[in-house]
Amino acid sequence: MDCKVIVYESSESKNRNATDFKRFENSLGKLSKIGLNVCRVMCSNASALPSGSEASELVVEKGMSILPITEYEEAVIFSGAYPDDQILADYLDVPDGTLSVDKQKPFNVNDLAPPCACGDKGDRECK
Repeated sequence: MDCKVIVYESSESKNRNATDFKRFENSLGKLSKIGLNVCRVMCSNASALPSGSEASELVVEKGMSILPITEYEEAVIFSGAYPDDQILADYLDVPDGTLSVDKQKPFNVNDLAPPCACGDKGDRECK
């Protein structure tokens, strides 16, 4: 199974974040129904993480209490808690209405431009 998002977790992280974990499990069920998968790796020690990875370095530096760690295409995007629906929606490009939030749309550069201050000129261009 090819996963763009991987969550490294431990039994302790599931217990420490019980409410968060329950919400996460519910979200994974919704994602699974539409064919989107999040890989999960249960870690009992640091050797369960890919050697030399950013996630592994975090665990070595901060300890197992940093779990869960969420990676997107091998880059850590979230740690210390399970990813929320916004993170999942944005990184997995989840169809709107699947999770509790819809993916956030990037800003349209044209929407950021200041409005023309020259008034209504009909078909003429602002100068």
